[in-house]
Amino acid sequence: MSSGLIDEPPAPEDKSPSRRRRLLRLLAIVTVIMLAVAATVCGVYAKLTGNVRHIEVTREDLGDARPAKAPTAALNILMLGSDQRGGKNYAGERTDIIMLAHLSPKRNHAAVISFPRDSLVQLPACRSREGLPGQQRHRGMINSSFNFGGIGCTWKTIETLTGIHIDHFVKVDFTGFKGMVDAIGGVDLCIPEPIRDKYVQLNLPAGWQTLLGEQALGYVRARHSLGDGSDIGRIQRQQDFVAAMAKKAMSGETLTDPARLFGFLDAATKSVSTDPDLTPGIMRDLALSLSSDEIPFITTPWRYSTAYPGRVEWLEGPAKKLFRSIAADQPLTSSKVRDTQPTVPLRTKTDTVPYFPEPPTTTAPCTPDPAS
Repeated sequence: MSSGLIDEPPAPEDKSPSRRRRLLRLLAIVTVIMLAVAATVCGVYAKLTGNVRHIEVTREDLGDARPAKAPTAALNILMLGSDQRGGKNYAGERTDIIMLAHLSPKRNHAAVISFPRDSLVQLPACRSREGLPGQQRHRGMINSSFNFGGIGCTWKTIETLTGIHIDHFVKVDFTGFKGMVDAIGGVDLCIPEPIRDKYVQLNLPAGWQTLLGEQALGYVRARHSLGDGSDIGRIQRQQDFVAAMAKKAMSGETLTDPARLFGFLDAATKSVSTDPDLTPGIMRDLALSLSSDEIPFITTPWRYSTAYPGRVEWLEGPAKKLFRSIAADQPLTSSKVRDTQPTVPLRTKTDTVPYFPEPPTTTAPCTPDPAS
């Protein structure tokens, strides 16, 4: 087994941190808000909360040299988006998304930091647990910590790199949303042009389509056969799909149908893992924070690596400034966000200057929306 992932060729479909950041935000909104809604449904709350898997992260996992907690009631919650796949080229679970949500003491302000999964960083040593070999201290990709030491090692890695004390974690299994889609009878989505993608085994005509679970999973993963084949277009497609799913889940069609609502909530809660101390109240606070369009979603300042093509490295100065503000529970003003993420022209992947892609914008050609 390799000591890290820097000697492996990068996966071409996983180059865009923005894609994972937006997908995690939207899926987290759907899943966590549904958990909050579940608290109001008489008779099913215990069943649904019982679906959530709890994984204990111990002092032995995190070590003694942890960052100090800020002297306030602020909370820092590690959020992971995992993808379980099997097959000839891959088997197991990987963390496609790593983010940190900071909730203010009064829960009236929040900020979210995204850590690109292709980041080359100095990884700490982690103990072995639950059949995983553990991690030796080395330079490697940030998401390799989960492969070597599980959630405890990922938690320790983020604390070590940022100096931010983490209080809780939430992990969402994205393949679980297949069941969520099926439970609400599929999701209506505009397909602007026919899709024939052998990689995800998707065959769809143009126009309004009702996508069921397997089709939905193929659609949000598809890249090669759509547009110019880049991740930029896929970001928008994923955002459109999950937004459509949230709309369907929160519609009267779902909320007034007890069987359909329960099926959706059941599938959603089965996709979530947390630490045992993450209470429904904290989940509610997290849901409300993620639902706000006003909170800053900040990608750790980075640039493409010249030594390892396809990987990225953090900009030390701006990254430290950002982490210190979060660790000290200092509000992230718009000026501070601009300082950590300067506006620069779009660059190619071989450039060594900071790369901060603009969010994509597209318009769907199908009108009217049959669900409206």
